[in-house]
Amino acid sequence: MNTKEKNSSRKFLLPAAFIVCLILTIIFHQQASRVDKEALGTEVDVKVTEIKTKSTGLNPGALSVTVSYKGETYKLHGVPASAHFAMKNSKAYHSTISARLYDGKMYYDAASIHLLSDTLYYAFLAPTYFIFIFMVYKVVYKNRQG
Repeated sequence: MNTKEKNSSRKFLLPAAFIVCLILTIIFHQQASRVDKEALGTEVDVKVTEIKTKSTGLNPGALSVTVSYKGETYKLHGVPASAHFAMKNSKAYHSTISARLYDGKMYYDAASIHLLSDTLYYAFLAPTYFIFIFMVYKVVYKNRQG
C-alpha cells in the first residue's frame, strides 16, 4: 500500500468512528429511556441512622447516608446535597423517609437508579462528543491554513 492510499484511508477513520459512536449512543439512549424506573423495585419507609458530609474538590457537600430497614442497614444511594436538612430532621425526630429498594440496594428515589444501559449511554456519549469537536477543530484549522 502506498502512502497516498494510507492517507486517504486515514481521512475516513475519524468520520467512521464518529458515525459508529453516534449510532451506539442513539441505541443506548433509546434503551435507557425505554426503562420505566418508577416500576423498578419497591418503595419502602426507612429510618436514617447516620449522615456524613463528604466534601471533595469536585463534589462539595455530597451526603453519605446510612438507613435502617427491617433490622438491616443500607447505604442510601443517590442522595442529593439539597436533602441534607430533610435527612438531619429525619434522624433527629426518628421519623421515616421514603426510599426505593431495588436489587439489594437502597436508592433515594427512582431517578437515582443507574442501570447498565445508562452507563453505556454515557460511555458512548462522551467519545461521540469529543470526536465531533476534534472533527470541527480539524476543519477550522484546515480552513485557516489555506
